[in-house]
Amino acid sequence: MTKILVADDDSVMLGLMRTLMKLEGNEIVTVTRPEEILPAVEKEKPALVLMDYHLAGGDSIDVLSHLKTNQDLQDIPVLVTSGMDRQTECLKAGADGFVLKPFRPSQLIETIQNMVSDK
Repeated sequence: MTKILVADDDSVMLGLMRTLMKLEGNEIVTVTRPEEILPAVEKEKPALVLMDYHLAGGDSIDVLSHLKTNQDLQDIPVLVTSGMDRQTECLKAGADGFVLKPFRPSQLIETIQNMVSDK
C-alpha cells in the first residue's frame, strides 16, 4: 500500500481523491492548509505528495521549495495540481510533476503510478 499525502482545501476534491486513492489500494493522508503540509510530510513520510497550487491561506509554492531543500524530504516526489496553467512555475520551484485541472482520474492515477515507480 502506497501512502499519499493530499493537500487540497476543496472538500469535494478531497472526497474524490480519498475515493480514487482507496480504489487504487493507496493509503491517503489529507491536509487543507499550506502550513500543515511540512509537519504532515515529516510525520507520515508519504511516497508522494499531491498538492493543489492554491490553498486556503496562500499558495503552496513556498512549501514546495521547503520540501525540496529539506535533505530528509527532498526525495519525496511532489505532484502539483491547479486550475490555472502553473506548470513552468511549479517545475522551476522543484515539483516533480504537474496536472492541470480538470483532469481525468485515469490521467492522475497514471501520473502518480509513474512518479512512485520512478522513485
